[in-house]
Amino acid sequence: MEELREKCILHTLALCSEHGMRFTMSELAAGLGVSKKTLYVLFPDKEALLTDAVDYVFDAVKRSEAEILRDETLSLTQKIERLIIVIPEPFREIDWNRLNGVETKYPKVYTHICERIESGWDAALSLLREGVETGVLRPFSIPVFKAMVEGSIEHFITSPGLAQQGVAYTQALEEMIALLMRGALVRKEDVHGTRME
Repeated sequence: MEELREKCILHTLALCSEHGMRFTMSELAAGLGVSKKTLYVLFPDKEALLTDAVDYVFDAVKRSEAEILRDETLSLTQKIERLIIVIPEPFREIDWNRLNGVETKYPKVYTHICERIESGWDAALSLLREGVETGVLRPFSIPVFKAMVEGSIEHFITSPGLAQQGVAYTQALEEMIALLMRGALVRKEDVHGTRME
């Protein structure tokens, strides 16, 4: 039963990537070759299925974060960058822009997404503090940095603007962290006290 549950979640993510959340439980059942009744034994409704899919992805994110933290070949700044925008390999091809509208169609699912985005920051915050303490990063407000990342990710999920301009979700994440880290890194003028043009 657990194997079928996982297949349901993976197929749900594929359908979300292709069609957004407009897919029906009948389409999901047909794609899996099972009855709708079987689906409803596993998930009481579509909202529960989507919530479990959110947890499935974020649990995989946490496993990937642990791998990044253990990787001794990465510098402190590389670990911070990868940790904050990590998307596990199996989910990199998913069109996360298709989640647009989740906040109105499935507000409970969206609230759960936000809770997962806004929690589990301990490792990243620890690395950010280490960066400031060791002089790799300039002193800055870590709570503001965290809020900017959370706000950006939540905006990327709910706003159709980036997709309409041809900007993929992963590209948006990479550009967002590059901009934030550029502002946080110690620059030559910070060290020497004069601006280097």
